Amino acid sequence: MKYVQAVLGRVFMVLIEDGEDILEQIKDIIKKENIKAGFVHLIGASSSSKVVLGPVKREYPPKPFWWEFNDAREILGLGIFAWENDEPKIHLHSGIGHSSESKIGCIRGESKVYITIEAVIQEIIGPNIAREIDSRYNASLLKLE
Repeated sequence: MKYVQAVLGRVFMVLIEDGEDILEQIKDIIKKENIKAGFVHLIGASSSSKVVLGPVKREYPPKPFWWEFNDAREILGLGIFAWENDEPKIHLHSGIGHSSESKIGCIRGESKVYITIEAVIQEIIGPNIAREIDSRYNASLLKLE
């Protein structure tokens, strides 16, 4: 285990509108406001998304089990972000539901808003918090210094 102490910084209330891409809009705010690390909470609905529902099987590096939808679904998400080189990387897990079907997974691809997404972005200020590719897992993991 590794950890660092940090403090909470600015808070941004965000409204992402119908048809916009969830991850791209969050990344745009992170870049515009120069937020080095933080977390995001979101609620709303999505009309389409590419989601990883875990690994196909337990192996290293894991092969992602991809799932997509192209209809209106409710979503509730929590993510952590930090920069990897010159780009913010968001690790966003979401509960996604429609009627009697619900899934929980990691939104990794394009994800379009249906009506609205309401989000809160919270800045974390402190020591160097970044993301770095770990070749063992072929994943962008937090790097705490």
